[in-house]
Amino acid sequence: MGYCAPFPAELKQVEYVKLYFHLEISNYFNLPFLGLLQLRRELLLALKTFSEPLGKNFSGQLKQLLQPDPPDDPILQRQIQKPAPALVFSPDISQYGLIEPKQGIILPVLFIGSGINAIDPFVCLLQHLGTRGLYHNSGQFILEGVEAEDGSGTRSMLWCAGKQLDALTPPVSNLSWWLERQPFLADSIQLEIISPLRLLRQGKPLFKAGFIDIFPYLLRRVTALLAGCAGIELIDDPAGLISLANRLELLENGLHWKDWRTLKREQGEQNLGGLLGCLTVAGVEISELIWILQLGTLFNFGKSAAYGAGQYGLNYS
Repeated sequence: MGYCAPFPAELKQVEYVKLYFHLEISNYFNLPFLGLLQLRRELLLALKTFSEPLGKNFSGQLKQLLQPDPPDDPILQRQIQKPAPALVFSPDISQYGLIEPKQGIILPVLFIGSGINAIDPFVCLLQHLGTRGLYHNSGQFILEGVEAEDGSGTRSMLWCAGKQLDALTPPVSNLSWWLERQPFLADSIQLEIISPLRLLRQGKPLFKAGFIDIFPYLLRRVTALLAGCAGIELIDDPAGLISLANRLELLENGLHWKDWRTLKREQGEQNLGGLLGCLTVAGVEISELIWILQLGTLFNFGKSAAYGAGQYGLNYS
């Protein structure tokens, strides 16, 4: 299907790699609901005990991947409050409960722009994480395979256990080409949020939200991520796009808040949660905004978006 909606020409400069890491669990363990959304903690702890291969600077690359420094460009610095990792996890949140030995878990990860150069270090870190465990020192695993997906959606196995793990050579895709392959157009569009969307306004979570509330966060996520990972400034006038979003008609708002875990702090326990459900909008303005909504399905948005929170899909009608 031809893609007629306008999108910034700068997206032709942005490359990405989509990989699926096949993990084979080694022992019984209980994975809590949405436990796979907490990999940030596990990866940063694993990085502290990571021993890099001789002659490599994998530790430095991994630190920059997971905890990136601000860009040197002052123009880009204005767009980026806190640099986001140049990778995005999209784990299957339906996997939880008692996990058995030999059971498989597939971990999809998108590497964007500068993150592509850190794929080999990340694979080594993931193997090291397997000796520690997926969740709080439990759930040890073996990396059984690495699968790649190109821009057309075709998947192929890059590496399997038992073979020499040299430098991976996955297919590198282009964001503009990916966009051109997406559906267009529809009278209305539905966002289906499938993992908790946590948005903060003045330091407090939004327990209720409509499209006009969430769109600025999504726009900021897309523009800031691409500024930090690809060094491009996409939009001169974000207020103009927000104004277009405000004109859309809200047909359905089924977003609701759901608590999903408790955070223990010195001041006491704090319940953490996010918005889930569906939201449908309609209007001719969709044609100007669709590229942002579609890129958001790759990037997620809200707090902890890089690690799988704020995942959503689009339904067209």
